[in-house]
Amino acid sequence: MGTNFDEAAKQWDLDEKKVRRARDVAEGIVKHLPDTKEMRAAEYGCGTGLLGFGLLPEFKGMTFCDTSKGMLEEVGRKIEAGGHTNCRTVLIDPEKAMDTSHKYDCIFNLMVLHHIPDTEEVIREWTESLTQGGYLCIADLITEDGSFHKGNFDGHLGFDPEMLGEIFEKNNLVVESITTPHTIIREDREYPLFLLIGRKR
Repeated sequence: MGTNFDEAAKQWDLDEKKVRRARDVAEGIVKHLPDTKEMRAAEYGCGTGLLGFGLLPEFKGMTFCDTSKGMLEEVGRKIEAGGHTNCRTVLIDPEKAMDTSHKYDCIFNLMVLHHIPDTEEVIREWTESLTQGGYLCIADLITEDGSFHKGNFDGHLGFDPEMLGEIFEKNNLVVESITTPHTIIREDREYPLFLLIGRKR
């Protein structure tokens, strides 16, 4: 059983640890990307947009995508409150293939991939949604022993970023960098996050 993200949406940003995590990953992305001021970006699995809004000043436009209406409602409130005219939201139907007709110069996400059953397929779809020379940035848990998620979690127990890098290469993505921008500490245990950045050939 996973988190009910519609119910969690209103309280999401009150967790300072989540805010700090998004900030650290945003800094890692900015550090490893070239000038992004003319790039249009998309955050897949955006939640309340903590990562996307942190990166918004760096990009020309931002699309926030999620399967949760509740999360996108929170994003919509932030867009309206901030007067952001260069943003939009897209509700994803997880039962349908991804719409890859909209192309982006950068696609990024944080703690999303471990919730998606078919890792290779979603990376293929994200890559197809990139412009030539565009960047795919994935931040997620490094392989853990199952203690991170409580209850009957049916997703992935993190990933080996080197193995994900091999999937990148299969999908015509050149691995630009693998870093560890943040470590989650929970009950005195450490769960490091990797940031894998690839560029489409």
